[in-house]
Amino acid sequence: MIELQETNPKEEIDFGQSTLEYQGEYDDQYKLTAIYYRINKCKQIIYYVLLILTLGLLYLFQRWFINLRLFLLFEKCEFGTMTHVLVIKTKNIIPIADDQLCEVTVVQDHPFSKNARVFNYELSDYFIDTYSKALVQMRNSFSQYTQERICNMKGLTELTNIYGQNIMEIPIKPIPLLLLDEILTPFNIFQFSALALWAYDDYLNYSLFILAITIIQIGIELRDVRQNLQKIQKMIRFNVDVKVIRNNNQITIESKELIPGDLLIIEGHTKISCDCILIEGNCVMNEAVLTGESVPINKSSLEKNEQLFLQKGNENKMLFSGTTCLRSYSQNGEHAKAIVYQTGFQTLKGSLARSILFNRTQTFSFYRDSLRYLFVLATLGLIQANITILISGAQGVALGESIINALEIVTIIVPATLPTALGAGISLALKRLEDKSIQCVKPDKINVASKVNLVAFDKTGTLTELGLDVLGCREIKDQGFNRLQVIKDVSEQFNECMGICHSLSIINNEIMGDPIDLCMFQETGWELVEESKARKGGKEVSVSKRFDFQAELQRMSVITNQSILYCKGSPEQIKNICRNIPINYNNMLQKYSSQGFRIIACCYRDVASLHMQQLHKREIYEQNMSFLGFLIFENKLKAETQSTILSLKQSNIKSIMVTGDNPYTAINIGLQCNILDQNSRIFLGFLNDGALYWNEIMQLKTDKVDENRSCYSLDSNQAQNLETNQIMKLSCHFQLAITGQVFEYLQFQYAALLDNQQWILNLLQKTYIYSRMKPNNKGDLMLLLRQDNLNFIAFCGDGTNDTCALRQADVGLALSLEDASLASPFTSTIFNISNMINLIKEGRACLVTCVECFKFMTLYSCIQSAAVLQCYFYDTDFTQVQYLYQDLWLIIPLAFTMDLTKSYNKLANYRPISNLISLPVLSSVCVIIFISFLAQMIMHQILKHQGFYQEMVIELVNDDYYMQPNYTNSILLITSSTEILAVAIAYTQGPPFREAIYQNFYYMIVICMGIAGQIVLIFFPNLTGFLSLEVEFPTDFKIQILVVNIVVGITIVFYEKLITAKMTQKYAEVEINLGNQN
Repeated sequence: MIELQETNPKEEIDFGQSTLEYQGEYDDQYKLTAIYYRINKCKQIIYYVLLILTLGLLYLFQRWFINLRLFLLFEKCEFGTMTHVLVIKTKNIIPIADDQLCEVTVVQDHPFSKNARVFNYELSDYFIDTYSKALVQMRNSFSQYTQERICNMKGLTELTNIYGQNIMEIPIKPIPLLLLDEILTPFNIFQFSALALWAYDDYLNYSLFILAITIIQIGIELRDVRQNLQKIQKMIRFNVDVKVIRNNNQITIESKELIPGDLLIIEGHTKISCDCILIEGNCVMNEAVLTGESVPINKSSLEKNEQLFLQKGNENKMLFSGTTCLRSYSQNGEHAKAIVYQTGFQTLKGSLARSILFNRTQTFSFYRDSLRYLFVLATLGLIQANITILISGAQGVALGESIINALEIVTIIVPATLPTALGAGISLALKRLEDKSIQCVKPDKINVASKVNLVAFDKTGTLTELGLDVLGCREIKDQGFNRLQVIKDVSEQFNECMGICHSLSIINNEIMGDPIDLCMFQETGWELVEESKARKGGKEVSVSKRFDFQAELQRMSVITNQSILYCKGSPEQIKNICRNIPINYNNMLQKYSSQGFRIIACCYRDVASLHMQQLHKREIYEQNMSFLGFLIFENKLKAETQSTILSLKQSNIKSIMVTGDNPYTAINIGLQCNILDQNSRIFLGFLNDGALYWNEIMQLKTDKVDENRSCYSLDSNQAQNLETNQIMKLSCHFQLAITGQVFEYLQFQYAALLDNQQWILNLLQKTYIYSRMKPNNKGDLMLLLRQDNLNFIAFCGDGTNDTCALRQADVGLALSLEDASLASPFTSTIFNISNMINLIKEGRACLVTCVECFKFMTLYSCIQSAAVLQCYFYDTDFTQVQYLYQDLWLIIPLAFTMDLTKSYNKLANYRPISNLISLPVLSSVCVIIFISFLAQMIMHQILKHQGFYQEMVIELVNDDYYMQPNYTNSILLITSSTEILAVAIAYTQGPPFREAIYQNFYYMIVICMGIAGQIVLIFFPNLTGFLSLEVEFPTDFKIQILVVNIVVGITIVFYEKLITAKMTQKYAEVEINLGNQN
């Protein structure tokens, strides 16, 4: 009964790898490549020797970098000797997951292949067949069975455990292991090493303070990680009692014991615990957890015929895990029955959970550059460390003490408190997003939101209202159409079609279902008696057979008890099955669709003569139909749509529409909501004999249904079939629109044209409307647009069929609270697109804060290390109190309060810089370091020429060098503290990304306290005498100190606010912005 899912293995000439081409349901389409590796014993011995020599440091590096691990421990091999496989996951040659190294187990008695190589990847089991070397996923399939055989299944007589338990358990690591993972990150290793060094060198108090802050920050991060995992776990894990039939007996078992092939009894008001095929009866389902749309869906049993079973096309015959059965019924009065099809993580909901857990994140330039930046600082620190050792050696300092001093220089120049300060900025951004009704499950995406330059919007329920208003009907009349009528005034046949051909259900005495069906039915005057029966006046009509809506066919139909088949669907598909199409059918369709109306076509046929033929052959019935007319709906824009799109456009952020609707309807909505420009030329792409051509959409000035609408449709008299090269050479402003069919063509071309892929990306850069897009098309589009490194893409959808796009975009914003929204990093509890503006604003403010904090922390470390190096040169050092003064009075308060500045209330027309390796950032840092170092040297030279200056005398206390405040460290303390304060003021950026500095109350207090501290240090050192911060200077020299410090501070602030600010804006505006490319 249970068979392995069919795969399409590709045998390789070299058996060093196996591949699997997986074409699954919905958006699960990818390629897995498993490359064979084995542990090399010689390499392993060398690795352990190096591990000892590096004191375990090599272990950390091989832990962080998978390629290094492969180089140090593994070698490629043939099938028979493999111990591991490197799994690479791609989609149309684009990587969609991080590479994983999986351990392989040899299973001698594997049920499908003797001595199979088995491994687990992304919570799913795979095996490599011993003979064919095919990579196969362990999941059930009924693809070899006819639908009749499935319908005749009576339940299991033998049990198997090859597919595991029907329960989805996410491996959540214990807190100690999570803590270990966090500690073993590169920066935390350095941070804890620095704290240990400070504690050893008598800076215990400061070390304990920083340690406490670090532990708090790590604790917050661990809490967030566990909460997110537990939220997903709560979404997918459940175990309930279910009734099944085994060995012809009805028994009650736990749902985790369900096995593919079990005959499951479906009861109303219950949650489905697996994916199953309905073989008897009917169900009314709520699938909001998968689609985000709380609309009851009618499910009917699988037809008994000789066709082989395929899940694709039979979705309305299937019940999916996590969905809720609102009602279960059958003709014999019993509950519906279903055959268990998939269990655990192989269910559709399991696939959703895995996509959330294992989605690949695009590397963000700020994080990438920050590591490079810190590497440069570390290199500079090592240089200073060597200088320190030379100076100490020349002064006769012991080697051990010299090494400690050298390492201190390294820990000073690479600020150990940096991750804590950056983490605080992210945490505050999270809080501000929550205040604006935006929930976030991936905090690392907040900074990515700052770089968004392209926003893709779903249409229905996102840009437009979810509900529809009926405009009226255009019924067929002779060879044309009748005037526009209300539904109640159309012919009896047309009215009856709308009264019975729908998927509405009665739940708790309330009619519920698809908004289009509900809106249509309410206008007909019919009364719904039950799901399959309607009444009007004295006439009662019931449904004897229903053909559910299929996305491929784009239609649904019913056969009534009067042997009449009624069908409704997309006008393009209905036209293909009708025999009496009006002459002006296409013109009438374009007239309304080009004005933004949604069109449903209706038709019927008498099928009494076909009753004796094959009842379940849908194609036999849905042909030679009689066309009835068009049903026309109005889908209005949400109130916030136009203003939001306009704000994005003014900020040089391109907006595009990705919808499953008609291209002409999409173009009109695009014009209404400002995605398309009124004064631009618009071209619609189409395929002709496998080639791509373009027709221009011309504006018609007459025959408008509504004078308030702009009517755009294809003028066939003027239209020319232009080739893509002709389009791209146009010098005027133009915008493109394509369909899902054209997109699939471009997607194929991108994979084929390895040497000219930029041509496809340039074409997509000009495309603003994507119509007739399937759910998997939406996700593929996000992947393809991300191949342009200049693009940072946000997707905004209401959750309905948007799950793939929400997780594949750089930033996803879901307008839904259902479980499907967990695929998105961000979820808005305000169900319109206005929160996209807030998300981008907060992202920009957060990025500016992080960049400022990063620059400030690295600048302070450079300033402090320069001062300490000069102290070493003059055989002195900062005292512990002097270190604490700078760190606790200035640096930490400044670093943490600068994060409190809120986002600006408007979007700027350029994005903040995230590239730390850029001219504005590097020039700013280098110039300020030069100014600071020069000021310290000048101030000390001025000091040396004073009559009161005397060389420091080293006092031997407890056999160690114990430094007291002296003229050298005192003057360097004052000067470097002023420089740090000036850098903090200079780097605090206000508009256009954040509020003005004076609006950050706590930051202003810290600045004032810092200035006050400097005044006390210069003029009133006796007030801090008990702290032994500094020595007393003569009054006239105090004036000189004040003047030099004011000049240095003003120089730093003015350079940053005037020169660097202009350079930054120029750099950001020059950055290629996709929204400006025309």
